[in-house]
Amino acid sequence: MTTTRKYYNQLIELFGKLNSINKNEVELFLNTKTELSNLIDRIRKFNLIPLTFTNIFFETLHKKTIENFLEEKVILSNELHYELYECLWTTRLRYGGELLYYVYEIKIALLNLSIEEINEFEKEKKEPLHYFLPEVSNFKSLKEKESKIKDLKKAQKLGVVKKAKVKIRKADYDYIERKLETYLLDYKNYISTNYPSISDYFPYYNKDVRAYITEAMSKDIFEFRIHSYSSNNKYSVTLSNQFYDFYPAYFYNLEEISNPQIDAMVITLKNPSFDFENPFSIKNIHHVLVRIFLENLNEKNAIAFVKFLLKCDGYKFIEIDGNKDVGYDLLGEKSNKKTQFEIYHHKSRSANKLVEKALDFYTNSSIETKLVFTTFPGKDTIDLLKIYDISSLFIFDLISKYFELENSDVLSWYIKSNLDNISPREINKAFEASLLIKRLENCPIGNKDWSDYEAIGCEIFRFLFADNFKSYIAEEQFETDLKNHRRDLIVSNYPKDSTSFWSEVKQEYKSKAIIIDFKNYSEKLNSSTLFSVSKYATKNVGYFAIVFSRKGIDNTAINEQKTLLNDGKLLIEFNDNELIEMINEKVLGKDPLDRLKSKEFELIRK
Repeated sequence: MTTTRKYYNQLIELFGKLNSINKNEVELFLNTKTELSNLIDRIRKFNLIPLTFTNIFFETLHKKTIENFLEEKVILSNELHYELYECLWTTRLRYGGELLYYVYEIKIALLNLSIEEINEFEKEKKEPLHYFLPEVSNFKSLKEKESKIKDLKKAQKLGVVKKAKVKIRKADYDYIERKLETYLLDYKNYISTNYPSISDYFPYYNKDVRAYITEAMSKDIFEFRIHSYSSNNKYSVTLSNQFYDFYPAYFYNLEEISNPQIDAMVITLKNPSFDFENPFSIKNIHHVLVRIFLENLNEKNAIAFVKFLLKCDGYKFIEIDGNKDVGYDLLGEKSNKKTQFEIYHHKSRSANKLVEKALDFYTNSSIETKLVFTTFPGKDTIDLLKIYDISSLFIFDLISKYFELENSDVLSWYIKSNLDNISPREINKAFEASLLIKRLENCPIGNKDWSDYEAIGCEIFRFLFADNFKSYIAEEQFETDLKNHRRDLIVSNYPKDSTSFWSEVKQEYKSKAIIIDFKNYSEKLNSSTLFSVSKYATKNVGYFAIVFSRKGIDNTAINEQKTLLNDGKLLIEFNDNELIEMINEKVLGKDPLDRLKSKEFELIRK
């Protein structure tokens, strides 16, 4: 039995046990709550299953006394019912062919409630977003309820699909593990030989590497998950000699591991040969090397790197007097044509500052101008610069061709020669960022999945901005009616920097707290949707709010933003693409706050 299955089964078991307790069994109720609390704590500690219980649930779970048995029991049962169903959706757990079995397990466990409790449960039911075989329970007698339980048990037996057992021989496990060890040893030797000063910043170097074989959609392949964990420089490679037919979505732990996760990947394992491509090739090492280098460059060294890339692209550079402020970073010539380059790595690139720079170039220079960005600045920024005949260049456009031409050794040579110029920071920031991006991209669009989207949105905001505040105090807001369970995020506006954007909105828009609202709509937001958000911006909280959307906003919403701004309210919106761009900026050490300032400037400009 997999670890994931064991813990999920225990959750169902405790759900049934909790439901069977009557109001006279006070000690049993309190002990079962403790048992449930300990179980959930272990699941969260080892990051085994995605769970999204509310604050109300945890407050009720941790109470040491009973004030209203029926109410408290229904709160716990209601949320457990919701979570157990949601775990059966593929964004949480994978378990091919066992859906009906577990749906009936949940239904049977629910009917351990008394008839009075079932009626109360139905009144307050927080309906699962993925509610398989939904029904309303309404019994007039105990006999009727017992008959229903018998029917469910019978249907469960009839609906069970016997899964074909996958047998992997010990010799095959040994073959896969040896091959993985060989790839990782080559990886380790290459890194220690070429980049010893930053070797520990490679996600699989001197780490605890664990691998797992899981089900896949096709019978011709398996999924091969490879996880990397912090290990105090004690290198190890372990392939779990178990086939995982019940396991969590990417990239939750498949076993109880408390060490921080550094990285994870999933590749294809062929069936029945068990061959797989090398995920630790020199080309892949170079990809990671470039990322580490860019993440830790200061502005001066970023300019030098861009200069090297442009030289390789055919530019010759004219020396600039370092004692003079000429208004640009580099002056290059190619095919008898001069171009001035301004490099944006950590420099502020808020729209108002870029416009100032663009106007300066536009009025004082006839030379072609290009702004080079180390992270994608966003379509609005690129369009804004075009107004002033300034083109944008993205550093990864210069880098990617070396990988396409199988010539990434050029990049390796340059970076290897300049490693003394960097001081690596956090090792697993990029992994956290990649998980957030993957979760956002995989989150279905539409009202049905609003809860998952909001949970991801809360984590993205924390990732992007938590370090902007002296203390990050955030609270997810829930309506008291569990059936609606809508939520936004409120963050205390207590910024570190008195000149930051957060300080400006605190002063200009009286923003004591920051409201973030999440809209998982399949279409662009319109004016009425945006106006509804503005109702949260009040005197008590402040006249500023942020909206996360999936597709952006239409022209009616833009006009509504302008109207609200004239009324003293600032509403800023970010879509999926912009959030992903901001996450990537954060990884490279760029403050995404420029994006907020740019949004405000664009509204004022329009």
